[in-house]
Amino acid sequence: MAQIKINLNNEETELDLLRQGDHLRVTRDGQTAELQILHADEAVFVIGIERPDGTRHCIRAAAHVDGDKRQLWVNGRSFTYERVRQRAAGGGSGGDGSLAASIPAVVSEILVNVGDTVSSGDKLILLESMKMIIPIQAPHDGVVTAVNCAAGDSVQAGVPLIELEESGE
Repeated sequence: MAQIKINLNNEETELDLLRQGDHLRVTRDGQTAELQILHADEAVFVIGIERPDGTRHCIRAAAHVDGDKRQLWVNGRSFTYERVRQRAAGGGSGGDGSLAASIPAVVSEILVNVGDTVSSGDKLILLESMKMIIPIQAPHDGVVTAVNCAAGDSVQAGVPLIELEESGE
């Protein structure tokens, strides 16, 4: 689960996001919304929202990422937000996190090796799904500590593909 701070109507609030494949669960102040990613490419995506009455609403959005600072445009409105880093309590996977595919895909190309130092936004792995190339990018500066896949592997959403340890700040 990721936690982000978002500026809504000049008020900062925190959201919890859980992504499982093409589904997102967004929680704010104890209220949860279920969203589905209908289309995504490098910076543009379409999200479907199913309302409690069963009607669907689609939102077209675009994003720009610069490290932890992000800009989001939704239906003509601009929002800024930033990722909130949280350290896992206890052991875990050993690094600051693993990166996984968001949808079932095939590993097209691995662009890094164990021990490589990467910068926020660097492309680490290229995946192919539904005739789209999907980059897995570094969410922060760090060192690659494990690569858990090979070119040609079929991978499922949520399965760790790469481990990235955050660089000292």
